[in-house]
Formats: sequence, structure tokens, C-alpha cells
Amino acid sequence: MKQLSPCITCLLGTLPYFVHWTMAQVLITPPTNPSEYASKPVANNFVSLSIAIHFFQDYTRTGSDGELPNIFSRNLLSSLKESTSIAPEIRIGGTSADCTTYVPSQNTTISQVSGANGIPLNFIFDLPLMRNDSLAINNTIQGAQWALEAIGGDRLEAFEIGNEEDLYVGQGVVPATWTVVDYAARWKTFNSAVVQGALIPFGLDLTKKWFQGLAFSGLGANLAWTTETAFNADVNDNHTLKSVSLHNYPAGSAPWVNLGNTFMNHTAIVANLSQVKDDIAFLGSSPSTENIVFNLGETNIDFTNLNMDQFEGVLGSALWTIDYILYGTSLNINRIYLHQGTTFGYAAWQPVATDNSQPKIRSPWYGLKFAAEAIGSHQGPTQIALLDIVVSNNISAPLGNTTSDPNPGANTTVSTDTQDVPAQILTSEKISVYAVYESSLLACIVLINFNEWNGTTPYRRPSVVFRIDLPLKTGQSSSSHSVNARTLTAPNGASTDNDLTFGGIMWNYTTQGLPQRVESVPGTVQVQRSPRDGSITVRVGASEAMLINLGS
Repeated sequence: MKQLSPCITCLLGTLPYFVHWTMAQVLITPPTNPSEYASKPVANNFVSLSIAIHFFQDYTRTGSDGELPNIFSRNLLSSLKESTSIAPEIRIGGTSADCTTYVPSQNTTISQVSGANGIPLNFIFDLPLMRNDSLAINNTIQGAQWALEAIGGDRLEAFEIGNEEDLYVGQGVVPATWTVVDYAARWKTFNSAVVQGALIPFGLDLTKKWFQGLAFSGLGANLAWTTETAFNADVNDNHTLKSVSLHNYPAGSAPWVNLGNTFMNHTAIVANLSQVKDDIAFLGSSPSTENIVFNLGETNIDFTNLNMDQFEGVLGSALWTIDYILYGTSLNINRIYLHQGTTFGYAAWQPVATDNSQPKIRSPWYGLKFAAEAIGSHQGPTQIALLDIVVSNNISAPLGNTTSDPNPGANTTVSTDTQDVPAQILTSEKISVYAVYESSLLACIVLINFNEWNGTTPYRRPSVVFRIDLPLKTGQSSSSHSVNARTLTAPNGASTDNDLTFGGIMWNYTTQGLPQRVESVPGTVQVQRSPRDGSITVRVGASEAMLINLGS
């Protein structure tokens, strides 16, 4: 049997011997410094959350009367802060917020009239715009006053007024003639009232901007409701906007929606998110708008959010979350707020018990944590770039036990019967790669393998070999400095909602959201550079993602 080639080291950790595996190889050559295609500096807490207001108490309080803090949620939010050094921002909103009436005498936190769906942070708070009766503006002012007292001026990021106003006609709350011009006029009226009735009395600095505008329901869904049409309708006449927010849900419950083609598909993610380019370009086209940032203020995997567990809350949706977030950074979106609700199928965690289930971590959490770790807690500017991939012809690649972990997991098992294993799709549809730069130096690499595999698939988990040409730093020999790698995986593949791990770590409600080491799964694995040219070679299984940190 041939010995391990000295110029290639493979990340496997499953075989006590070396075999050669003939397969195609994906070649990655990240630039040492960010190219012109890299993002602008990315906020450390780019990964932020939107929480539907009728579920906000569930995420923050427990107990029969909400008398106790929700330690489960607090620990998970702290975990995201540990990844990035800055806590995620929280947008409190949704359709439920736009339908909310502030009742000063109410003792309970939130009372729901109808509807089945039923740590220091910065907040965006959504105030109602839907009501248009004689008491509506005064009630919105009262709600803003209460929010300022509860949140504090130092933690308020912005007030948002209204939610998905382009859907008001269909909801029967405005005449059929309602247009973006009507929205802009009503928004300015409410905006002025909140400034005069809440911001000024509270003593906020009015040289700062305190409002996020628009909050329209969909990217490209209605060309009459866009960032450009709203500004052409003079929505910012008051010059109070600091940010623009649009909402985005890539799919619903149509028969054609499925996990592999709709969500585990980088091409589909690019096609969907690229719709923000026109809005971002418009904001950058004029001195009057160039300092207004663009947020995806409410977004997640689908707009149905119930009873779609086959793709909403599984490993494949965690991979979608990673790619969706990182591609969003590359488009220069300012921040993404992943929408959450106690009973929502795509929620990252269920904060309290319901009639049907106990509190729990759900698969999308792992996508949030992975993306937060990739963005990191860098002190200098962070930039992210989507990288091109090059596929070589079949190469004899040595596979062997080169990890530092003595207890590799079953997720990396290899079949030596190539006839039983179909070739992986090695195109940008199924392979997604990002470079993350800190202070203009390459800091980490993200590899996503969207090829779908499940525990019920009648062959062992196939994989993709990546050869990454890592630049050498000044004075660094080609053989010095290993890098470390962590894999997001689950032994039963894309469609499972159980036993997910990231770098051998699992999060559970039983530990109140604190991380737990799973000894049977590889943790952080050291990968040696090739002594010839400093490159590394790693393998990523189907329906897995890997984060490679280059370190110092």
C-alpha cells in the first residue's frame, strides 16, 4: 500500500491506515488580501434576530406569570456574543406588532385577542402604523414612551413604524387604492408624532437618526413598493431615517419546494438574495441617501413557518442559514435579522414549553452559531468574499488518519466501493466557499457541501476533497503552522433534526443552552500544511460545512 504523500494532508480521522481514493478535487486559491469583490467591513453582530412581539415574552421570561428570566435564551444569546464580541441586535416586530394596542392599565405583558401563531442588547422596536382611527397616533406615542422606558435610550437602535404595509390592501385595513405614496404620507405623520411625543420628552439626541423605514414584505414581490419608490414618494422628508429594511422569505409551501433544490442550493440563494442589489445601489446613488444602511429586518427560510419540518428545522436548513448569511455579507447588506417565534418551524430554539413539545434547540441554531463564528470577534475590519472554485480532473488523493482527535465520529466514514457512491456535484450550485479577512489579512475559510445525503441513503456518506492554497506570511516556512478546522454535521444527514454538532459541540435545553462536548465526534482538528507549498487538503462530507481558522 502506498504511503501518505508528503505534499497532501487530508482531514479524515476515521481510518487507522492509508488508502488512495481516486476522485475529483476542488481547488481553492483565496487571495492573501481582500479583492475588489470582497464586502465592505461587516458588523461583528451581522447575525441578529427578529422576534415576533407576541412571542417576545417567551424568549425573555419564564414562570407562570413571566416572573423569571429565561436563562435558556440568555445563554444562547451570550453564546452568539462570545463568537463575535458584540451581542446580536434584537428587532421586536412583525405583523403582531403592527396590530398591537398599548394598554397602560394592563398587568399582563401581552394579551392575544386571536391568532394561532400565537444580557444587554440593542433593539429595534416596531410601532403600529396599521390603525388609522382618531386614537391611533396617540396610542403609538404611548407605546413609544413605554418602549423607551423599558429599553432605555442607550440600547434603542431605532424605532420602526409599521410592518409590511404593502400587504395592507389584502388584509382589508386600507382601501384598494392604497399606494406607496399613501404609505409615505402616513409614515411621516406618525414619525413626526413620535419625535415630538416620545423622543424629545425622553431627551434623545435628535442629531442622531432614530428610525428604520419601509419594512416592506418582499424583495421584488411588487415593483411599486421598493426602496426607490418609497424615497421618490418623499418618505424621508423628515430626514430621520438611519436604515431601510425589507423583508425576505425565499419560499412558501408550494409543491415544488424541497430541501435539496430549494434550500441546499447556492445558486438559488444567490438568485434570491441578489434582488437586494438594486435597493443597496439606490441608497448609494445620492448624497442624501448614501449614509442610510440597508437591512434585511425580517427574514428566514420560508414564510409559512409552521408544519414544514421536512426542511425548516433540519441540518440542511442550518447549511442554508450559513450560506444565506455569508452571501448577504458579500452583497453589503448591513445586518440580517433572522425571524423567530416560539412555534415557528424555522426558529433557532423553542424558548418555552408548548402543548406539543418541550423547550429545545432546533437545527437553525447551528447555522447561526457557525456564521457568527465565521464572522468572529475580530478587532480590525472584517470583510468577506465569495470565492471561485476550480474542479480538477480525477486525482489520486491519499486519505488517512491525520487528525488530532482520537475519537472520530461516524459522520466521516468512507466507502471504498466507488461504484456504489455517485459522484458529488462539484459546481457552484452545490459547493459554496467563502474567505473571511481580518484587517485585510486572510483569517478563515468556510466550505459548504450542499450535496444531499441522508442516513436512509443506501450508501455511505460521500465527500468532496478541497485543496486550499493558503498564502504564506512573511518569514513563515511552508511546513510551519497548522490550521484548525471544525465541522458542522449530523450522523443522519441533511433531513435530520437530531444529533447535530459543530466542532464536536452540541447545545441542548437540558444544559440550559450551554455547550456540551460530544466525545464520539471530532472536535477542533489540527490540519498540517503541506511541507512543499503550505497548502492544506481537507474532506467535507455531503450535507456538511467546515470552518477553517488560520490562526496566527
